[in-house]
Amino acid sequence: MVSTQDLHMTANYLVARDGAAKAIAFAVNGLQAMIESGQQALIPDWQALHAFIADAANGRLPAGKLTVH
Repeated sequence: MVSTQDLHMTANYLVARDGAAKAIAFAVNGLQAMIESGQQALIPDWQALHAFIADAANGRLPAGKLTVH
């Protein structure tokens, strides 16, 4: 499993680099590819990345270090 901090940094990076729409499309495509290929272990990571990107795109994800409670 990918760490929360890695997902946070990746989401912010993708949104900053490609914009919200492309970053979300990337996560959707990745998630769909994992589902179609049957890679069950990776699906939660792609779901989490999608959620992080959506939060970053909507300004709900801070750029600095993340604290999860």
